[in-house]
Amino acid sequence: MIDVAEAKQQLEDEGYCVLPGELDAAAAECLDEQARGLMAHREGYVSMEASLNYLPDLVPLCIHPPLMELAESVLGEGLFLANNVAMKWCKPGAPAGPLHWGGRFHQYERLTELQVFWMLTDFTEANGATRVIPFTHHANRPPRREAYPQEIPVLGKKGTLFIFDGRVWHRSGANTSTTEHRMAGNMMYLPTYATRGEEWPLVTRATYDSVPSKLQSLLDRSVEPIAAAATSGDPRIWTLDDPPGTR
Repeated sequence: MIDVAEAKQQLEDEGYCVLPGELDAAAAECLDEQARGLMAHREGYVSMEASLNYLPDLVPLCIHPPLMELAESVLGEGLFLANNVAMKWCKPGAPAGPLHWGGRFHQYERLTELQVFWMLTDFTEANGATRVIPFTHHANRPPRREAYPQEIPVLGKKGTLFIFDGRVWHRSGANTSTTEHRMAGNMMYLPTYATRGEEWPLVTRATYDSVPSKLQSLLDRSVEPIAAAATSGDPRIWTLDDPPGTR
């Protein structure tokens, strides 16, 4: 069970928190297997956006009650789900990603992007665990170099919930193993006064109609218009090798 006050304090101080045992290991393994079946044709570090359209087992993770309590505590009422979940798969041999931040709302000197990673496999240093530089959210600016000695991997067992302030400088780690992969379900929550990025795909109307009302309220800004009524089609899948404009 999440100690909301302690987790909130860690987010404010260090910029991230790690909460083990929030998802049953068997459920994590099932989601990992389902996602790999959809993403297997790409190599390296693979991201699949709009994953709610293809993986309904993600629904309870988006509205996990302790997570919602924490999210509402730091973002306030009216928060919403911006990118309707992306799966992040770091395959054996995948190189490290670039150091970056998510400070698109840096004009607000407070947490405005709550990033959530559900660890669906163990996160180890060898298999490319996400790496962060603690406390960097206090700088409220992007990194100016590609490497800093304070960078550390975020480690945990499958089923762990890893949450961080989007302003924290972070990257995907290099997967130096030959047999281990790393999979995460990633979602981002925004406060009501923020604007949703147009670069993210929308959840389909059919998916929206099938989820609980709590999740519908979080997706109100991320669902396709009724007039569109499109089928989900193929998922948007990209790798770090793809040109930025095609991701």
